Formats: sequence, C-alpha cells, structure tokens
Amino acid sequence: MSSHTIKLDPIEAPAARRFFEEHGFEFRDAPHAFWQARGPGCNATFYLSGKLLLQGKEADVYRGLMGDETPEARPYYRALSKHPKPPPVAWIGTDETGKGDYFGPLVVAGVVCEPAHLEILATLGVDDSKAVSDGKVPELEKAIVGLCRHEVMFISPPTYNRLHGKMGNVNKVMCWAHAKVIENLLAAETDPRPDWILIDRFAPDHQMKRALGPLAREVRFAQRPKAEEDPAVAAASIIARAAYLRGLASLGRKYGMKLPGGAGNPVLTAGRRFLDTHGRDALGEVGKLHFSTTQQIGG
Repeated sequence: MSSHTIKLDPIEAPAARRFFEEHGFEFRDAPHAFWQARGPGCNATFYLSGKLLLQGKEADVYRGLMGDETPEARPYYRALSKHPKPPPVAWIGTDETGKGDYFGPLVVAGVVCEPAHLEILATLGVDDSKAVSDGKVPELEKAIVGLCRHEVMFISPPTYNRLHGKMGNVNKVMCWAHAKVIENLLAAETDPRPDWILIDRFAPDHQMKRALGPLAREVRFAQRPKAEEDPAVAAASIIARAAYLRGLASLGRKYGMKLPGGAGNPVLTAGRRFLDTHGRDALGEVGKLHFSTTQQIGG
C-alpha cells in the first residue's frame, strides 16, 4: 500500500474536496481534519495543518492527479489530468504504424489500460514507439501483452492496396481499422469494461465517429494530437511497431533483400532493386502502391 503526503494551504480545502467529489469519493468526519474521503483504491485525509494524506494502492494515481509533478508522480499526472470526468475505470488507446512507410504492412493496435497498470507501464518506460529504439520494442511488447488486454489488426501490403483502391483514401482505411480494433476490444466480455476511447488523431472527429461500430458509439470518445503521452496509446504504438517490424522483416526474408522503412532515398534504392529483381507484379506484395514512390522507382 502506498502512502503520500502533499502540503497544501488550508484555504484549498474546499477545492480539494470538490476534486475528490468529482472522482466519486465518499466523505466523513475525522479527528483534526477538515474531512476524510474514501474512493476507489485510495483514502484521502485533509488535516487542519494543510497536509493531505493519501493512502492505498491507487494513492500514486491520485497524487499525480492532484498536480504533484515530482518525477515519481509525473507519469500519472501527464496521463490522467486530461481524462474526462468522471474518470474512466478502464480505457482503450489506439495507434498505428506503417502509414508513412512505403514497404511493409499497416498495423493498428489497441490496448486497454487500467489505473493499476500505470505504475508498471511507467517503470517499464513505455512511451511512444517513435521515442523507443527498435531494439527495445520486442521486450516492451512482451511486457505489455502480458499485462494489458490488446487487439492488433495487421494489414498486409496486398490487402492495404485493395482497401485503398476500394476506399480511395488512406484515412478511410485507417478509420475502418481503428474502429475494428476498438469494437473487438469492447465485444470481449471482460471486467472492467472500458468506458472511454482515446485515439491518436489522424482524421477529423466526424470521420472517425462515422466509422465506429455500435458498441463504440455508446462509449465516450476523444481524439487528440500527440496522444501517445497517454500510456494506453503509447502501449498501442509499441505493439503496432513490433508487428510492423516483424512483417517488414518477413517480407525481406521472402524476397531475399532488405526492405527499409520510411519513404526516403534508401527506399528508392531498394525499390529499384526490387523492381529489377522481382518485377512490377510483385511490387504490390511489399509496397503501398499509391505512394509517389511507385512512380519514382519506375513501377
């Protein structure tokens, strides 16, 4: 059980009380205190001296939410201060990898996060996959998969090319894939059931909302740029990255050559070599054909 003391001005007692009321705490009197409150996984006592004592397995979470930005509390504050009220008991974060990469799949992943997961994810160093070295991704993926409920949609280049040809827009493909991942997570009979969805923004809200399935339309929903600061989205980005790297490596082995990520000069060089070796018909097996890269390499 964690125990933490935050020093506040006694004049802040009413505002602190409102904070805990918003988070579903129940209040009672206590000796030498303005009030004592009991909530999910945490007891809070605000003493007449101005000391706020937090005790319980979720004390770290509420310490962060109260604005304690010490290094130990910062991950909780960063993650939860932007959550809706009342706070979710569990939430889904989704992210994708491969959208800007010519070679390889598009992968969308979703992770269900609970407050109890936050300390472990912070200790592991879970962050946006773009801030994590590829060498560390498999180790983090293994830990996340063992801790959190998750869902992965792996869209191979041939499938991606068919979907893009049918839908005509990469954002429509991504909306469809994110919606499928979210719906599958909500359809699972698990407890606690997620009651909020957070997506790293890639499309207008109205476009994403139209794509959501019937279960997701009943749940609170948000998109925002740089949502990877939330551990659920960060964990999803790592799982997606791990699947993308495996898919890219598998294609390289199948065709006997290294296929780089991205869309820069190394990709152009590899693309021309691939075209010379395997021909135009095979290009759709490894690349996203609507990229300008296809024309640049002569495909």
